[in-house]
Amino acid sequence: MQKKTNVWYTLGEAEKAAGVPRTRLDHACRVNRLPYRRSETGARLLSHDVIERLRKDGLKSFPRPYDPIASSNDHEASSSGATQVVGLTAQRERVEQKRGELEVMRVNRDLRQLRDQERQEKAERRAAATAERQAQAEERAQAQRLRQQLRLEEARQAEARAQTARETEAHHRRQQWEASLLDYAMKSLPSDVPHSLELDVHQAVAELLPRLEAHQSEQLIQRLIQAAIDKALQPWHTRKEIEKIIEEVRNQLPALARSWSRTPSEWEARAMRAAADAIAQLEDEARLAKIRAAAVEAGNKIRAEYEAWKAGEEHRQTCERMVQWVSEGDDAREAVRQALEKLSVGTTRAKMENARDAALAPFRAARKAAADADRYLRHVSNHIEQLGNDETGEWEFGDWLERYHLAEKLKGKLRPLLIQKLLEEMLDEDEVREFIEGWLDRELELKD
Repeated sequence: MQKKTNVWYTLGEAEKAAGVPRTRLDHACRVNRLPYRRSETGARLLSHDVIERLRKDGLKSFPRPYDPIASSNDHEASSSGATQVVGLTAQRERVEQKRGELEVMRVNRDLRQLRDQERQEKAERRAAATAERQAQAEERAQAQRLRQQLRLEEARQAEARAQTARETEAHHRRQQWEASLLDYAMKSLPSDVPHSLELDVHQAVAELLPRLEAHQSEQLIQRLIQAAIDKALQPWHTRKEIEKIIEEVRNQLPALARSWSRTPSEWEARAMRAAADAIAQLEDEARLAKIRAAAVEAGNKIRAEYEAWKAGEEHRQTCERMVQWVSEGDDAREAVRQALEKLSVGTTRAKMENARDAALAPFRAARKAAADADRYLRHVSNHIEQLGNDETGEWEFGDWLERYHLAEKLKGKLRPLLIQKLLEEMLDEDEVREFIEGWLDRELELKD
């Protein structure tokens, strides 16, 4: 079955198709009396079904929203009877006409506002056009002034080019003279000067040359250039002496702290760094003797730190070896380690061994107590066997296998109690057996 396609009408088209004034249709849509939808441009659209109902029954076929006036009229009509139906209809038509007139007035008011807005926009466009013409006139006047300034600038530039040519020639001769002096200065440098300092020397001489005049004597100019070179190389000479001092500080460390290769060891690097930091804290004009004294003092501090570290390292290694030799288990080794860590560096070997033995004493006592307890626990089976019935040969605690399992169970329960008893008191073998038998008697009585 082919699906029916719905056709939608604008309010103008609906007025022609249904014969209902557009103002009434628009009002009916506003009060939700007619179902409609919006187009993409926002216009109200009525469906074909709505148009057909309007053609057939007019707006009466669509229910009115609540209207106090209409409700009042309906009430009066119901009270006056059927004779007033025609008058009520006429009254409703007049109300609808009034509403349509109000809608027309609202539309006319909107049209007036639109016309006023259009007139305002036209006035603004005229003002903008006037301002544009004024701006164009100003631009033309500005262009005229710029052309006059350009002609004057061209004349000045021509004069400037001539002056520049004369100055360029004099500058070129001056550059050739200064270049020859710079070449002389660079050739006067010592052979062992680093290439990185050539730039400093070049800059020092270059700063001097603008203060010299070509008419001065050649001997005076050479002496001034040499003075500039010596001043530029002074930091290099001082740095070389400082490097020698730092190397001396490196050599004052113990032999074991020094590296046998060209790469410095950690302690050598620290000593050299400490010496360099001490020198950096001095004033720039400090004498070499003061620099050497500060460097040696910093090196001695590093030497003392190394000796303290060496003693501490030897103490730590000794402690670690003593810990590794402990055979009583991880807990015992940790206890020995904690006891040895409390000792200061330089403690004698005898004191370290005493501290180790004191830490191991509880573990050794526990191990001995556990061994003694395992040995004494053999008496559990013997005592259970003694509790049997010797007269009839019937055992109170079952057959042999049942008595074995009972003895093993009681041993597991008694073992920690017996170990604790042995740790707390010094007992001989008879006292231990008496303790075991008493505990077994109590335990077996509980079982009963």
